[in-house]
Parts: sequence; C-alpha cells; structure tokens
Amino acid sequence: MPWCPVCKSEYVEGKTHCPDCDADLVDELPPEQPEKEEVPTLTAEEAADIRARRAAASQAHTYTSAREKQSENRSSAWTFLIVGGVGLVVITLALLGVVKLPLNTFSLAVMEVIFVIFLIIAAQSFRKVMRLMDDITREDTLDEKVQTWMRENLAKEELLADVDADTTEELQYFMVSEEICRRLMLQFLEIEDAYADELTENYYNELFS
Repeated sequence: MPWCPVCKSEYVEGKTHCPDCDADLVDELPPEQPEKEEVPTLTAEEAADIRARRAAASQAHTYTSAREKQSENRSSAWTFLIVGGVGLVVITLALLGVVKLPLNTFSLAVMEVIFVIFLIIAAQSFRKVMRLMDDITREDTLDEKVQTWMRENLAKEELLADVDADTTEELQYFMVSEEICRRLMLQFLEIEDAYADELTENYYNELFS
C-alpha cells in the first residue's frame, strides 16, 4: 500500500500523490528515528555556583599531617632556643656589668625571666617533636594502606559509570569526589574528615589530571 512520507497517511492502490501534503507517495515508510534525548545544560548561574563550590572545597582542607606539625614545632623550637639563649647570655652579662645596656636592674631581671621562658618553650617544643615521630610512623602506615586500597578498589571507569558523558567538568568533579570520599569513609572509619577530603582531592587529581 502506498504511503505519504509527510503525513504518514495510507492510500489505496493506484494512488501516487497525497493531495493534502502535495507529496509523492512511497511504497513503504522509512523506519522512524528515535528522538534524540535532549542533554541538560547548566545555566550561567549554576555553572558559577559549581565553580564557587569547587573553589571553596579546595580551600577547605584544614588537615595538617603529623610530619607538617613536627616541622612547625621544630622550627619554633629552634627559634625560641636561639632567641632565648642569646638573650639570656646578653642579659646575664649586662647584670654582671660586662655589657652596658640602657636598662635598670629591674628591667634586666624581667627580660632575663622572659628569655628563660623562651628556653622552656623551646624544650617543650623539642619534646613534642620527638613525640610526633610515633604519629608520623602511624600516619605513613595508614597512608600507604589507604593509597593501596584506593588504587585497587576505586577504578576510574567504575567511578564514571553513573556519570553521563556530557556532564560538565565541574559537576563530574563533585559527583566523583563525593563517591570517592563516601566509600573511603566507610572503609576506614578511623580517618578524620579533613584527611579524607585531602585524600579524595589527591586521588581525583591522580585519576583525571
């Protein structure tokens, strides 16, 4: 039976032209093409909001590793030790009359006490540096364990399984990062939120950079 390719109307044998559409009839209609699914797009405001959230997330990492804490304490310890030691020697010499300073005895005594306090702070900082050695060892062991687990269980293809190919880079970042962090926190209940955020950020960059 002939068909009109425009209005899809069927005609009796012998008809060759559709009077309504002014089109020649065909023996059969071509197969219908599925409608192309419209890909959702972000508005300028939504894109700006996602960029702002991503920037805020990258700056929200407040985790400080034990190694960084040790470095900060070591630097402070040496600073207090040097300033306190030099200051104490100078003030002691001034009190003994070896060095002349434009200060009275009471002021010199007060400054000497301050420099002694500096030396006490230095000693406490050095002790904290030593205590942090155990924390560094535990942290390094946990970090190696977590990194190994992530590489074995968080494959790039699996993380992108639920992410549409047309998803924007910003939206992909949040979707994948959220999944990485969620699974990481479920597997390692002992890690801090800030530490998990840092691990997530680093692993995401490793996969997609």
